[in-house]
Amino acid sequence: MQEKLLRIFKDNFLRGVTTLASGTIIGQILVIIASPFLSRIYPVESFGNLAIFTSVTAFLAVVSTGRYELAVGLPKSKEDSYKIIKLIVIIGFAVSSIYLLLIIVLKYILKVLDKDLFLSQNIYYLAPFYIFSVAVFSALNYWKQRQKAYKTITIATTLQIISTTLTSLILGFFNVKSGLILSLMIGILVGILYHVLTERTIVKNVIKQNEVKSVALQYSSFPKYMTFSDLSLVASQQFIPIIFSLLYSTTIVGFFSMANRIIRIPNIVITSAISNVFRNEAIDAIRINGNCKDLYLSTMKKLIFLSLPAYLFLFLTSKFLFSWIFGKQWYVAGEYSQIISVFLFFEFIATPLSSIYYIRGKQKLLMKLQLLNAVLGFIMIVTGYLIFSDAYMSLVFFAISASVFNIILIFNSYKISKTNDSV
Repeated sequence: MQEKLLRIFKDNFLRGVTTLASGTIIGQILVIIASPFLSRIYPVESFGNLAIFTSVTAFLAVVSTGRYELAVGLPKSKEDSYKIIKLIVIIGFAVSSIYLLLIIVLKYILKVLDKDLFLSQNIYYLAPFYIFSVAVFSALNYWKQRQKAYKTITIATTLQIISTTLTSLILGFFNVKSGLILSLMIGILVGILYHVLTERTIVKNVIKQNEVKSVALQYSSFPKYMTFSDLSLVASQQFIPIIFSLLYSTTIVGFFSMANRIIRIPNIVITSAISNVFRNEAIDAIRINGNCKDLYLSTMKKLIFLSLPAYLFLFLTSKFLFSWIFGKQWYVAGEYSQIISVFLFFEFIATPLSSIYYIRGKQKLLMKLQLLNAVLGFIMIVTGYLIFSDAYMSLVFFAISASVFNIILIFNSYKISKTNDSV
C-alpha cells in the first residue's frame, strides 16, 4: 500500500497538479479562516446578493471569451496563440459594452426595476467591467498553461484569492454593504496585474497581431459548440441562486451561497489544477500513442482517491460544522451543504476528465449533454417547489439530476479516451 501511494505522488503529472493546486490551497485556507468573520460581519442577504452577482457574471463570462481560451494551447506557433488572446480581448470588450448598455436601457429608459436582482443596486454596474476582467484573466491563464508555467499560474491565483478575501474583511469592517462584490473586482485585477508584470512583452505581442480572423475561423468549433455547451453547464451550476431568488427569497439564496462557497473548496483547490495538467498531458499522450486511455484511468483513480474521503467527511459533519464555525443562524446552510456534497463528489471526478471532449473535438456531444443537464436541473428545482414548496427538497431533486449527469460525463469521456487518433 505504501509503495502504491509513493508511485501515485511521485509522477510528473501529480507534480504539475501539486504546483498548480498549492497556491489555491493557500488561498482557500485563508477563505476558510476568514469565513467565520465574514459570516458575522455581513448579513445573510449580502451573501445572497453576491451569489446572484457571480451567477450572472459567470454566465456572461462564458460569452465574453467565445470559449476561445480553450484553444490558446493548441496552435503550434506562438503567434497564433497571441492572435487568439487578442480575439478574446476584443470579444470580451464587445460583450461587456453591450451588457453595460443593456443595464442602462433597462433601468433608465424602460424603467425596469426588480427587488432582488441586478437593476435594483448601483453596485451591479460593476458587472460589465468584472466580466471583461475575467475574460482577460482567463486568456492569460491559458497562455501560461501553454508554456506549462504552473508556478506563475499558482502565484496569480493565490494573489487573486488573498486580495479578494482581505478586501472583503476590510470593507466589511467599515460597513461597506457591497464589500463582497467590490472585493471580487479588486482580486481579479490583482491577478491580471501579476500576469502582465511577469511577462511584460505579452501586451505588446498581443496588440501587434492583425489577422485574428484566421484563428477565429480555424477554431470556430469552440464558440460554435462550447459557448452554448458551457452556458448550459454554467446555467445548471450558477443559476440556482437566481432561480431560488425567484421561487423563494434572498435569505435562502444567502444560505445556499455560503454552503456552496465552503463545500466547493475541495473542487476549487484540486479539480482546476488537475484539469489543466491533464489537458496538456492528454494532448502529448495522444500525439505519441494515438489515445490517452492509460492516463485517463490513472487520473480517475487519483480523483476518486482524493475526493471520496473529503466529501464523505463533509456529508457526515457539515450540519454540525456550519453551526459551530459560522454561528447557529447558518444551520440551514449546513443542511444544504450536506446535499451539495453528494453531487460535488461526482463533479470532482467528471470535471477534469471532461477536458477530453475539447481535445478530441467532441464539443457538440458535450453541448448536448450539458444542455440536457441544465434543462433537467431547472425542472427538478421547480418540481421541488411545486410539490413541496421547500428549498431543501428543490436542492435534493437537483442533486439527483446533477449526480446522474456527471456519471454520464465520466462514462462518455472514458469511451472517447480509448479512441485511437491524433490531435
